[in-house]
Amino acid sequence: MDHMEYNRRDSQAGGLGMGGGDADNSALMRRTTTPHGPQVVRHRRSESLVVEHSSQMTFESGQDEGDSPTSSCQESEVEMGPSTSASSTSPGKPPDHGKPNQLVRFCLRLAYNSFYYPYEMAKVLIQLGHEPIQARPFHLPLLHRRPRLFLPGVHQYVLHIQRMDGYLGMYRGLTARLAASTVDYLLGDLVLAFLHFHPYKRAPREEPSLKEFWWNFARDSLRLATAVVLTQPFYVVMVRQIAQFVGKERIYEGVLASLMTLIKQEGYAGLFAGILPRLLGEWSVLTITSLLTHLCLRLIPMSRNQQQYNSVIIQMVASLLVYPMEVTSACMAGTGAPLAACEPPRMPLYNHWADCLTDLYARGGHNRGAILFWRTVPRIQLLRHQDGHVVRSG
Repeated sequence: MDHMEYNRRDSQAGGLGMGGGDADNSALMRRTTTPHGPQVVRHRRSESLVVEHSSQMTFESGQDEGDSPTSSCQESEVEMGPSTSASSTSPGKPPDHGKPNQLVRFCLRLAYNSFYYPYEMAKVLIQLGHEPIQARPFHLPLLHRRPRLFLPGVHQYVLHIQRMDGYLGMYRGLTARLAASTVDYLLGDLVLAFLHFHPYKRAPREEPSLKEFWWNFARDSLRLATAVVLTQPFYVVMVRQIAQFVGKERIYEGVLASLMTLIKQEGYAGLFAGILPRLLGEWSVLTITSLLTHLCLRLIPMSRNQQQYNSVIIQMVASLLVYPMEVTSACMAGTGAPLAACEPPRMPLYNHWADCLTDLYARGGHNRGAILFWRTVPRIQLLRHQDGHVVRSG
């Protein structure tokens, strides 16, 4: 009897299916002894509860447990979930890594031109020879033997325009400038599309050749000539609207009204005043840049990024070399206009752009506006004025 009573008590304490319920399971969970095989089978629910409890504690504490493979797998599933769902949102569409939309690039270019337009306006006034602020002597013993006269930088020039005309005065001619950019964007490729003049397509293993150079050069030249011809009337309007700052005239107001005024005053030829020096200058930049870039591409091994930087540097140097043509174009676009900035004594009346270029070289004004932040009075003008303080712009 004692033996049977001992066995009965031992079986009840062990909880072997005697109907103990959750109380017996909780008592079992508090035991320190490790359950054997049958107990593992019968108490699988309690072990699952223990595992769920540890996973919840892991997520609540935010700490990684290296000895818990179940919790680490759950954490990896949680971490991999968003990326998997994100990649499965568009299974049929490959990721787009192409260039930005042309319309977006055009809008950004318009915003850039509008933001920096006051500096462009100051540059045009400098090209026309208008210097409202007197030059000041400055001497650097290590660089200059004699004191030199320095003109104010472009930022001081812009501040002077703001003081004279206010903030709206800094945007004279902006509408014509944006109209020229819009026409260039919309109609610049019109002739190329009409002639079906597509870019040269190189074979996968084909090296750069002269055929490719001449093909692309002819295509770029035709594109440049089309853009210059279409935008020259707006360029003339912009220059004359900017020149009105000098004499405070109000002759050229609005883009369409200014175009009609040009036609009434000078005929249709007035719409294209100064087009030849502008076309020759920009075509010279294109020629120098294309030729030197092609030679560097064939003779010097460079990566794609190095080729782009090389082209930009060559274009900057070429622009400085032919910059007198840009000054000539600005002067010819304004000469003959009934404006104080475009008539004697501020500007001579030129009959031909070659005469204008020769006169600019003689006066030392062929590089007016090439450097906007470190401007000096040309030495030839200093020789004409013995006192060295009275500066007259050509």
